[in-house]
Amino acid sequence: MSESKGGGLAELLQEFQDDTGIDSGLAIISRDGLIMRSLSLPSGIDEDIVAANAARILFLGEATGKELNKGELQQVLFQFENGFVALAGAGPYAAVMALITPENKLETGAILFSIGILARRVKKLLSG
Repeated sequence: MSESKGGGLAELLQEFQDDTGIDSGLAIISRDGLIMRSLSLPSGIDEDIVAANAARILFLGEATGKELNKGELQQVLFQFENGFVALAGAGPYAAVMALITPENKLETGAILFSIGILARRVKKLLSG
């Protein structure tokens, strides 16, 4: 990845954090399960495992949607006891992930809308 694209990814994450107030963890993940860029991920987690699992989840969701003739997977939202994890594909090369805590006070629709915008912006940057 070129330095300008890498810097651009960092800028996109920072802008997303500034716009949404989500400061509990953001990442751009390659489709093969590697962290391309991250911002504010919690300490003590294994970023490699999280990225690999996120890529696997998207792959399984896409395969399931294809088998069911549902079209292209847009987003995945997991709701846990202590918050949400939102994933969205960002083109053929990447996906975006946001960790949302109850303190972020975001509605589900706002989360999905925001992560969709970030995914489209990442896709555009990586395609250009």
